[in-house]
Amino acid sequence: MVQPDVTTEIRLADSDEAARFNDFIGSFLSANDFPFVIIHNAPELSGSSRRVLFEDAVVSRKFAREWTRRRGALGEA
Repeated sequence: MVQPDVTTEIRLADSDEAARFNDFIGSFLSANDFPFVIIHNAPELSGSSRRVLFEDAVVSRKFAREWTRRRGALGEA
């Protein structure tokens, strides 16, 4: 059975956080053998937001967990 796609919504506080997000997504993809991902700008959400969709739900949950952990470590969660 194919697992459903999982979407993670990321709200970026400012341009510095957007730059950190770009760096993070590049290193995450590299560390996880470049899984298929779609990243949308999400203007319907408040502020600067991205909607991140991985084909694999396990990778999507891992991405959300690692991004949240990284933001928390920076005091931005």
